[in-house]
Amino acid sequence: MKNRIVLSIFILGVFFVSLNTSCKKETTTTTNKDTTSVDTTKKATYLEQMFELYVLNSPVIITSAIDTAGNNITAQYQDEIITLKKKTYYDGPLEILAGGTLYKGTWKANSDYSTLELSITGKPEFEFFLSPWRFTYKSLTILRLAPIANPLKKTLELQKK
Repeated sequence: MKNRIVLSIFILGVFFVSLNTSCKKETTTTTNKDTTSVDTTKKATYLEQMFELYVLNSPVIITSAIDTAGNNITAQYQDEIITLKKKTYYDGPLEILAGGTLYKGTWKANSDYSTLELSITGKPEFEFFLSPWRFTYKSLTILRLAPIANPLKKTLELQKK
């Protein structure tokens, strides 16, 4: 009986020692595009981090622009590159590079990033952007918007360059 107790204790000891040595802490480094990590400084919310990661300072092109009458006016914007720069997580400078000329304006989002306001002048076709927009679709590479008030058929689709 005594031998069985000693043998059982020995087997348990070997089991726990082998368990302890086989468990190694895995270390990974976090990259810019790591969407599974959280801001441990508690300075930015998850939405703020994702907006910064996938929208701010990321050039986009217009892949579809439909006016209120339903006309496809995408060709007017084919050479334009739009960039929302960061002042805060909710507003900042807007830059549109069109035909080699840089136009500057501003952008503003609400606290849950469901709406976006763009303000820019310099070309007549920029008037299209001046409606307050709501997001109708968001992915890692595509943003689709429609005006908040009276959208009719007007839409805008932006794709990450």
